[in-house]
Amino acid sequence: MNEPGLPEALARFGGSVFGMLQNRLELVSLELGEAGGRVVLTIIASFAALLLLGGAVAALSAWVAVALWSTLGHAVLGWLALAYFAAGAGLLWWLRARLRNSPPLLADTLAELRVDAALLRGETDARKPNERA
Repeated sequence: MNEPGLPEALARFGGSVFGMLQNRLELVSLELGEAGGRVVLTIIASFAALLLLGGAVAALSAWVAVALWSTLGHAVLGWLALAYFAAGAGLLWWLRARLRNSPPLLADTLAELRVDAALLRGETDARKPNERA
């Protein structure tokens, strides 16, 4: 029985590495597509919400100013400005915390590439038993 020679072994190894790289690039493509879709949807929804809420805030502000002008005078405008400042600062604080806690882009792909590299180095415990294959 003839055992495969070095050229055949290298060809199989190269094919395996190429297949693994192809799978990882497909995962990158999927992740980038999902991220792009989420970004576009977030931008459009945020812009629409901004327009609608801006109109509501302007109308409500005018109503409050007119209703309280006889009792508070010019102070009503200062209180409204202070309320808007507090709401805007709170929103920026929330957004900053959300951006800090979001997972990095391509996290799944990078994790799979780390596992692949460990397997190529011969580390047998590179993948935990409860992880998908």
